[in-house]
Amino acid sequence: MKVAKFMNTKVVTATPETLLPQVWDLISRKHIHCVPVIDFRKKLVGIVSKEDILAKLFPEVEDNQDRFDDSDEEIELKVEKLKKMTVEKIMNRRVFFTRGESNIMRALSRMIVRNVRQLPVIDESEKVVGMISKNDIFKKLFKGKM
Repeated sequence: MKVAKFMNTKVVTATPETLLPQVWDLISRKHIHCVPVIDFRKKLVGIVSKEDILAKLFPEVEDNQDRFDDSDEEIELKVEKLKKMTVEKIMNRRVFFTRGESNIMRALSRMIVRNVRQLPVIDESEKVVGMISKNDIFKKLFKGKM
């Protein structure tokens, strides 16, 4: 069972120059958790998740779960800064990915070990050709359509 058989080929992507509100809109509208970031050659250069964006609002939450010292005004200022920020400033440049010819269980294992919900699927020239999620895999496995 190959990843290519399970992946979604309608991939929503961003470029490093894309503004964060545009990415948030894509994530919200398409009900996805992350967006691959591609360059002008359509090669994978990063990934940005909704957690990456939210972490910019509350970076100290990871350090101290019980403390939110920011006032409403400080949060509003952070939001205004985020509205002008590009994906390049917060994207993860170390991206876990898979390939279409990879075994589906290997891709699932990679997602579990790396604690990610989705993996971009790239071809031999590192271009994004799809996305595979845990949900995609389990949906097909449990329906028995392989």
